[in-house]
Amino acid sequence: MRALVELALTAGRSPVSAAWIAKRQDLSVAYLEQLLHRLKKQGVVRSIRGPRGGYVLARDPARITMAEIVRVLDGTNGSWNNGGNGKTTRHVSANGRTKGRLARLASTDVHRHTQRITQAVWRCVHERIIQSLDAVTLQDLCDEVRTAAGEPIDHRYVFHI
Repeated sequence: MRALVELALTAGRSPVSAAWIAKRQDLSVAYLEQLLHRLKKQGVVRSIRGPRGGYVLARDPARITMAEIVRVLDGTNGSWNNGGNGKTTRHVSANGRTKGRLARLASTDVHRHTQRITQAVWRCVHERIIQSLDAVTLQDLCDEVRTAAGEPIDHRYVFHI
Protein backbone atom coordinates (compact mmCIF):
# COMPACT_ATOMS: atom_id res chain seq x y z
CA MET A 1 0.00 0.00 0.00
CA ARG A 2 2.86 2.36 0.87
CA ALA A 3 4.47 1.76 -2.53
CA LEU A 4 1.22 2.54 -4.30
CA VAL A 5 0.82 5.75 -2.32
CA GLU A 6 4.34 6.70 -3.44
CA LEU A 7 3.32 6.05 -7.05
CA ALA A 8 0.11 8.01 -6.62
CA LEU A 9 1.92 10.97 -5.05
CA THR A 10 4.19 11.15 -8.10
CA ALA A 11 1.39 10.47 -10.60
CA GLY A 12 1.61 12.52 -13.77
CA ARG A 13 5.33 12.96 -13.49
CA SER A 14 7.83 10.33 -14.55
CA PRO A 15 7.94 6.59 -13.80
CA VAL A 16 9.34 5.60 -10.41
CA SER A 17 11.83 2.77 -9.97
CA ALA A 18 11.19 -0.08 -7.56
CA ALA A 19 14.59 0.62 -6.01
CA TRP A 20 13.62 4.23 -5.26
CA ILE A 21 10.31 3.19 -3.66
CA ALA A 22 12.00 0.39 -1.70
CA LYS A 23 14.59 2.80 -0.32
CA ARG A 24 11.98 5.41 0.70
CA GLN A 25 9.75 2.81 2.32
CA ASP A 26 12.51 0.62 3.80
CA LEU A 27 11.42 -2.44 1.82
CA SER A 28 13.31 -5.21 0.09
CA VAL A 29 13.58 -4.44 -3.64
CA ALA A 30 13.06 -8.10 -4.53
CA TYR A 31 9.93 -8.31 -2.38
CA LEU A 32 8.56 -5.04 -3.76
CA GLU A 33 9.16 -6.18 -7.34
CA GLN A 34 7.15 -9.34 -6.65
CA LEU A 35 4.26 -7.23 -5.38
CA LEU A 36 4.50 -4.80 -8.28
CA HIS A 37 4.49 -7.73 -10.72
CA ARG A 38 1.20 -8.99 -9.24
CA LEU A 39 -0.26 -5.50 -9.41
CA LYS A 40 0.88 -5.19 -13.02
CA LYS A 41 -0.77 -8.48 -13.99
CA GLN A 42 -4.06 -7.20 -12.56
CA GLY A 43 -3.86 -3.80 -14.27
CA VAL A 44 -3.20 -1.66 -11.20
CA VAL A 45 0.26 -0.50 -12.29
CA ARG A 46 2.18 -0.37 -15.57
CA SER A 47 5.90 -0.75 -16.06
CA ILE A 48 7.98 1.33 -18.42
CA ARG A 49 11.32 0.02 -19.62
CA GLY A 50 14.48 1.95 -20.25
CA PRO A 51 16.97 4.11 -18.39
CA ARG A 52 14.21 6.41 -17.11
CA GLY A 53 11.73 3.58 -16.69
CA GLY A 54 9.93 2.34 -13.67
CA TYR A 55 6.35 2.00 -12.51
CA VAL A 56 3.29 4.21 -12.85
CA LEU A 57 -0.31 3.73 -11.85
CA ALA A 58 -2.40 2.25 -14.64
CA ARG A 59 -5.51 4.13 -13.53
CA ASP A 60 -6.54 7.25 -11.68
CA PRO A 61 -5.85 6.87 -7.92
CA ALA A 62 -9.47 7.80 -7.21
CA ARG A 63 -10.54 4.61 -9.02
CA ILE A 64 -8.27 2.21 -7.11
CA THR A 65 -9.62 1.01 -3.76
CA MET A 66 -7.75 -0.52 -0.87
CA ALA A 67 -9.99 -3.59 -1.15
CA GLU A 68 -8.85 -4.15 -4.74
CA ILE A 69 -5.21 -3.91 -3.72
CA VAL A 70 -5.70 -6.32 -0.82
CA ARG A 71 -7.47 -8.81 -3.10
CA VAL A 72 -4.64 -8.64 -5.65
CA LEU A 73 -1.81 -8.92 -3.14
CA ASP A 74 -3.43 -11.53 -0.91
CA GLY A 75 -4.49 -13.59 -3.90
CA THR A 76 -8.11 -13.70 -2.80
CA ASN A 77 -11.08 -13.36 -5.08
CA GLY A 78 -13.21 -11.69 -2.46
CA SER A 79 -14.08 -14.86 -0.59
CA TRP A 80 -13.00 -15.08 3.00
CA ASN A 81 -12.30 -18.83 2.95
CA ASN A 82 -11.00 -19.90 -0.46
CA GLY A 83 -10.65 -23.57 0.31
CA GLY A 84 -13.97 -24.18 2.00
CA ASN A 85 -16.65 -25.90 -0.05
CA GLY A 86 -19.14 -26.15 2.78
CA LYS A 87 -19.12 -29.96 2.75
CA THR A 88 -18.37 -32.06 5.78
CA THR A 89 -16.51 -35.34 5.58
CA ARG A 90 -17.80 -38.49 7.20
CA HIS A 91 -15.31 -41.19 8.13
CA VAL A 92 -16.45 -44.69 7.20
CA SER A 93 -14.74 -47.93 8.19
CA ALA A 94 -13.96 -50.78 5.79
CA ASN A 95 -17.16 -52.62 6.70
CA GLY A 96 -19.29 -49.54 5.88
CA ARG A 97 -20.06 -48.49 9.46
CA THR A 98 -19.10 -45.13 10.84
CA LYS A 99 -16.03 -45.12 13.07
CA GLY A 100 -16.23 -44.49 16.75
CA ARG A 101 -18.93 -44.64 19.31
CA LEU A 102 -21.93 -42.45 19.93
CA ALA A 103 -19.89 -40.29 22.31
CA ARG A 104 -17.30 -39.57 19.61
CA LEU A 105 -20.05 -38.71 17.12
CA ALA A 106 -21.56 -36.28 19.60
CA SER A 107 -18.12 -34.76 20.16
CA THR A 108 -17.60 -34.45 16.40
CA ASP A 109 -21.01 -32.79 16.01
CA VAL A 110 -20.15 -30.29 18.73
CA HIS A 111 -16.80 -29.60 17.07
CA ARG A 112 -18.47 -29.04 13.68
CA HIS A 113 -21.06 -26.79 15.28
CA THR A 114 -18.37 -24.63 16.90
CA GLN A 115 -16.51 -24.51 13.57
CA ARG A 116 -19.66 -23.26 11.81
CA ILE A 117 -20.11 -20.53 14.43
CA THR A 118 -16.47 -19.51 14.18
CA GLN A 119 -16.68 -19.41 10.38
CA ALA A 120 -19.84 -17.29 10.53
CA VAL A 121 -18.18 -14.81 12.88
CA TRP A 122 -15.08 -14.46 10.70
CA ARG A 123 -17.16 -14.26 7.52
CA CYS A 124 -19.09 -11.30 9.00
CA VAL A 125 -15.90 -9.60 10.18
CA HIS A 126 -14.27 -10.12 6.77
CA GLU A 127 -17.29 -8.68 4.95
CA ARG A 128 -17.23 -5.54 7.12
CA ILE A 129 -13.49 -5.09 6.58
CA ILE A 130 -13.89 -5.41 2.81
CA GLN A 131 -16.77 -2.89 2.88
CA SER A 132 -14.53 -0.46 4.75
CA LEU A 133 -11.58 -1.02 2.41
CA ASP A 134 -13.86 -0.56 -0.61
CA ALA A 135 -14.74 2.90 0.69
CA VAL A 136 -11.11 4.08 0.75
CA THR A 137 -9.30 4.94 -2.47
CA LEU A 138 -5.65 5.48 -3.17
CA GLN A 139 -6.53 9.16 -3.69
CA ASP A 140 -7.98 9.27 -0.17
CA LEU A 141 -4.68 7.96 1.21
CA CYS A 142 -2.70 10.53 -0.78
CA ASP A 143 -4.93 13.31 0.54
CA GLU A 144 -4.32 12.06 4.09
CA VAL A 145 -0.55 12.03 3.54
CA ARG A 146 -0.60 15.54 2.09
CA THR A 147 -2.77 16.83 4.92
CA ALA A 148 -0.50 15.24 7.54
CA ALA A 149 2.50 16.88 5.85
CA GLY A 150 0.76 20.25 5.94
CA GLU A 151 0.55 20.43 2.15
CA PRO A 152 -2.70 21.74 0.66
CA ILE A 153 -4.50 18.87 -1.05
CA ASP A 154 -4.88 20.60 -4.40
CA HIS A 155 -1.38 22.08 -4.38
CA ARG A 156 1.09 20.92 -7.01
CA TYR A 157 4.61 22.24 -7.27
CA VAL A 158 5.41 24.15 -10.43
CA PHE A 159 8.97 25.20 -11.18
CA HIS A 160 9.87 27.88 -13.72
CA ILE A 161 13.44 28.36 -14.86
